Amino acid sequence: MLIILLVLVAVFVGILAVHGYKQWRVRLLQKIHDNEYNAAVTIWEYGRMVKNEVEAAVRASGGALDFKRLAVPHSPGYNVSLEMIGAYFRVYAVPKKYKRTGTLSFLTDSTLSVRAADRSGQNATPEDDEYRGD
Repeated sequence: MLIILLVLVAVFVGILAVHGYKQWRVRLLQKIHDNEYNAAVTIWEYGRMVKNEVEAAVRASGGALDFKRLAVPHSPGYNVSLEMIGAYFRVYAVPKKYKRTGTLSFLTDSTLSVRAADRSGQNATPEDDEYRGD
């Protein structure tokens, strides 16, 4: 009788552990999805701001950018960076911890289209597909 009770307890604990793992995995995937969506929105908004600043600098006689106004934003779970090449720019977002905080890498540029792909934590490229936010 004691053996049957111990087997039932072991089965119950095993089922509880599997259920707990599945719930943890669901929450992790939801957090990753939220981080990815927020990163895409952040770099698009930042790209729009950079584009406006570049256009204003080009229209101005001096053509100099005020980099104090171009502070790189923060995005949960992602590192965001800006690359300037004359009047052309690229904004990158890569996961801080690949497969823990995100899997997609993002890129936007002067066209303001957000590109995304799973690049194993490396920068996205202009050849990547456009992010749809599904």
